[in-house]
Amino acid sequence: MSNPDKVIPWWQGRLKERDLMAAFFAKTWNKIGNRIAVMFPDSVKDLYYSAGRLAGLEAQSEYFKIGKQKPPGDFKGIIEFIKMTLETLIVPFGDITIAKLYKLWLDEEAIIEIGNNPYASGYDADEPSCYFLKGFIEAVLEYLTDFNKIQYEKLIVTEDTCISTGEKTCTFKITMTYPARGTP
Repeated sequence: MSNPDKVIPWWQGRLKERDLMAAFFAKTWNKIGNRIAVMFPDSVKDLYYSAGRLAGLEAQSEYFKIGKQKPPGDFKGIIEFIKMTLETLIVPFGDITIAKLYKLWLDEEAIIEIGNNPYASGYDADEPSCYFLKGFIEAVLEYLTDFNKIQYEKLIVTEDTCISTGEKTCTFKITMTYPARGTP
């Protein structure tokens, strides 16, 4: 839970516009989260995760429909698209990087890092808590792999580190495992 006694610097009137907006977003997100936790204490994770999935489906659908863009057709392109949508639509105040992007034998993996993540700042948790972002990333990844008919054995998105647990960044590891050759 967030600490209601913790003073976020924007209340002190010393922040630049971007920092002010990030702090305002973080404080508002935490207040909404606290109210959801009171009303639905056993469903917070599921509600945020489902909202993230819905946002992911809507974001990519509208982006390709309105922009008449062709969706990316490979893992690298999909990861770059996820980064772009996160930084322009979902976390415009965070610092988003693709920390790693590599291919192993049957796996392709990527690590997306989000610094200054307003979804996690001001929130204290024992485990990574960016369920909304995890749902968003999964939905976009699943949609684009299905759209491109990319055959995979499994897709896994995990949040390995989170600002809410005291880490410097929120880190999402994305793994796509391809079926071994010769298997249907």
